[in-house]
Amino acid sequence: METNESTQPDLITRYFTGEATPEEIRSLSSWIASDPANAAGFEEIRKEWQIVMAREIDAQVNVEEEWRRIEQKLSPQPVLVRPVTVSVVPEAPIIPGSSGGPGLRVYLIRASLIAAVILVLLFPAWIAYRYFTKAGITQLTASTGILDSTLPDGTIVTLNTGSSLVYPGDFGKRSREVTITGEGYFEVATDSLRPFIIASGDARVQVTGTSFYINTLKEGGNLEVVLVEGSVAVYFDGTWSAGKTIIPGEKAELFLSGRRIVISPNNDPNFLAWKTRRLVFLDDALDAVIETLGRVYNRQIALATQDLASCRLTATFERQTLESVLQVLEATLDIRAEITSAEIILYGKGCD
Repeated sequence: METNESTQPDLITRYFTGEATPEEIRSLSSWIASDPANAAGFEEIRKEWQIVMAREIDAQVNVEEEWRRIEQKLSPQPVLVRPVTVSVVPEAPIIPGSSGGPGLRVYLIRASLIAAVILVLLFPAWIAYRYFTKAGITQLTASTGILDSTLPDGTIVTLNTGSSLVYPGDFGKRSREVTITGEGYFEVATDSLRPFIIASGDARVQVTGTSFYINTLKEGGNLEVVLVEGSVAVYFDGTWSAGKTIIPGEKAELFLSGRRIVISPNNDPNFLAWKTRRLVFLDDALDAVIETLGRVYNRQIALATQDLASCRLTATFERQTLESVLQVLEATLDIRAEITSAEIILYGKGCD
């Protein structure tokens, strides 16, 4: 598909509203990569779009009202004057470039300024207006516990406590793109014509039908993907060609700094323990154990002294409560757990 300057606004709009076809997306990516100015302009529009999206999701902004407010700001305001009686003498119309009126250059400058205002201020708002009024959005939030849900395409999603997922109302019709914050497990319905894409900031995860785990809460805002079955492609927005593919048993870490992608074997048997409630520890240090327990049971757990960090645990827990797990730790490692509403603190002499 050939792109030119006249087609870009509509193509960019379809991209952000999820209506662009794979061919159009590739065409848009080529256009962005062809000129640094194109990339810079697209990045500005993307930032504005993300701001509007965040406001709509978090504050439930009335987009129509926002649109009317912007129009009122840009429209000339009426000036109230006292009526007077005057004698009107017909005059010849002022023509740009003629004597007695502004020159053509002045008119062109004014037109350019108006176009710039429309592009920078109105274009993202227009996209949002079109998107939210036409398609709407759905947000799934696991506010009080693990949430299981089935998306319109048949994909099964499990969100950990505190996590959320957002997708457009026309999800599955032309594309399948969602945005996630937190931890989630996906069993994606197979659809080779409509790849399933997860967005988190600039990071992207693309599949056609597979099962995998994703965590966007890693230190520094980095992202982790662990593949259970099938295959997954990971990349950063605008750099599909530099992406990588992982196979079952591997994990991909996407580092925002430098846009690095690191593939390695997944050595954490408890990456899905928050979902399965099955915990396996094989001679693990206690500081690593409490980190896992805190993530699985959504509790703050700390050691009273660093002497306890060297204690090691070998045990398996099957769908046990946190209190039951703590009792095993107390009996096995000769420690004491002090439980409050805010946190759990482990006390003991330490291990040699």
